[in-house]
Amino acid sequence: MKKVIVIGLGQGGALVAGKLALAGYDVEVFERASRGATSHDWHDDIRFDIFEICGIAPPPTHCYTQKSKWLFVSPDEKNSLKVPPAKPMEEVSVSRRGLVDHLVALAEESGAKVHFDTPVERLVLDGDSVVGVVVDGEELHADLVVDASGFNSPFRAQIPAKFGVPAEAGKGGVMKGWRGFFVRNEEAETPNPESTLYVKHLDGAGISWCNLNDRNEVDVLIGRIDTLTEEDKDKCLEALYKSHPILTDQVLKEGKWVDIGLRCTAGGIVADGYALVGDSAFMTMPFMGSGIEASMKAGLWLGEHIISTNPDKFDAEHLWGYQVKYFEELGASYTLVDVVKRWALNINPDEINWLFGCGAVTNEDMALLSTDTENPVKLTLGDILKKVGILLKNGHLIGQAIKWVLKGVNAMNVAKKLPKKYNLKKVQKWQNKYDNIIVKIERGKQ
Repeated sequence: MKKVIVIGLGQGGALVAGKLALAGYDVEVFERASRGATSHDWHDDIRFDIFEICGIAPPPTHCYTQKSKWLFVSPDEKNSLKVPPAKPMEEVSVSRRGLVDHLVALAEESGAKVHFDTPVERLVLDGDSVVGVVVDGEELHADLVVDASGFNSPFRAQIPAKFGVPAEAGKGGVMKGWRGFFVRNEEAETPNPESTLYVKHLDGAGISWCNLNDRNEVDVLIGRIDTLTEEDKDKCLEALYKSHPILTDQVLKEGKWVDIGLRCTAGGIVADGYALVGDSAFMTMPFMGSGIEASMKAGLWLGEHIISTNPDKFDAEHLWGYQVKYFEELGASYTLVDVVKRWALNINPDEINWLFGCGAVTNEDMALLSTDTENPVKLTLGDILKKVGILLKNGHLIGQAIKWVLKGVNAMNVAKKLPKKYNLKKVQKWQNKYDNIIVKIERGKQ
C-alpha cells in the first residue's frame, strides 16, 4: 500500500485525500488549524455542478445559498453595468469552511487519517526527491507528498530548482486584500442588485465591493495588486460608507488581511515525490481570484491519474501526466486571462470610465457572463457592427486592447505546448519560455 501525505486542507487536498483513500492508498493529512476552524469563515461563488463533476455529494444545504446579483461600477462611479444571475441554484455562494468540513468528512469516511492542530515543519528530501515530511520533529516517510497548504506555501522553496516550482508568485501575482463583515442598517433600503463591485476603486489598481448577502451580512472586500496599506483600506472603507446606507460600523466578523492569488498557474506543479494542488500551485482564476472549482478539479485529476496508472514510483515523469491534464483543461486558458488582467490593471481610469459609458457594452451584453446554457445571449451582426463603430471612436484604447489580447493568445499557445511526455530538458525549456512571458510583460519588453 503506497503512502500519501497531504499538507493542508485546501479543497483540492481534501478531495484527493478522499479519492486516494477510497482506492486503497494509505493517506494522512496534516492541517495546522483546528477541526472546524479551517479555511476562511466566509462564502464565495461556485457552480453547483462541481460536485457532480467530482463524483461527490454536495455539502449540507445550510452551507450554500443562491449567488447574489452583481453591479459593476466605473472608477468615477457615474456608470454601471448589471450582471444577470444564472438560473436558481446553478451558481451558489458556498461557505468555504463548511465546504472543507464536508470534504474532510468524506475523506475520513473513505479511510483518510486527518490530523488537526498539526503543522508540517518542512519536507524531507533524499537527493532531489521528496520522501516525506517533518511533523513535531519526527520524519514521516511518504511515497508522495501533496502540497495543498495554500498560496503562501513555504514548501515550494524547498523543491530543487530543476523542477521549475516557483517559490513566490512574482510581481502582479497577488491581490493584497482586506475583508470584513458588518451589521446591516435595517432602516436602509435593500439594494438591487445586492452586490456592488467598484472597478479601480478610488483609481487604485484593484477592486472594492459591498455585498448584502443572504445571511443579512454586509460583506466588504478591499483589494489592491501587490500592495494595500492601512491608509488605502481606510480611505476605501470611508468611501463605501458614504455610498452604501446599509453599511454600519458594527462589526460582525473582524476584518481579515488576506493574500489572494491573481496569477496563472505555476509552470512546475510536480517534482519527484511531490505534487501541488489548489492555491499552492496558483490555481486561481486570474481576474476573480476564486480557486475553489479549479482546486477541486485538480484534486480530482491528480487522484484519477494516480489511480488509473497505479505507479511503483511517484517521480516527476509519472506525475507529469497530471500537469498536462490540468494545463489542457484549465491552465492554458488561465494564462490568457492573466495577461489580459495585467492590461486591464494598467488602463487609465478615464478610459475605463469611457468604456462603461460609451454604450458599446450594455446590461444585456453582461448576460454573456451568465452560465445559462439553455437561453444563451445571441449578438446579431448588426449589434456587433454597432458596437465596433462605437469602439472605433477611441482608436488608442482599441489598439491597446487588440495588442494585449494577441499577447494573451500567444501566452495561451505557449502554455498549451508543454511537452506531452516528460523529458527534463524539454520540460525545462518549456517552463523557461512559459515563466518568462509574464516577466517580460511586467518589464514592458513584450
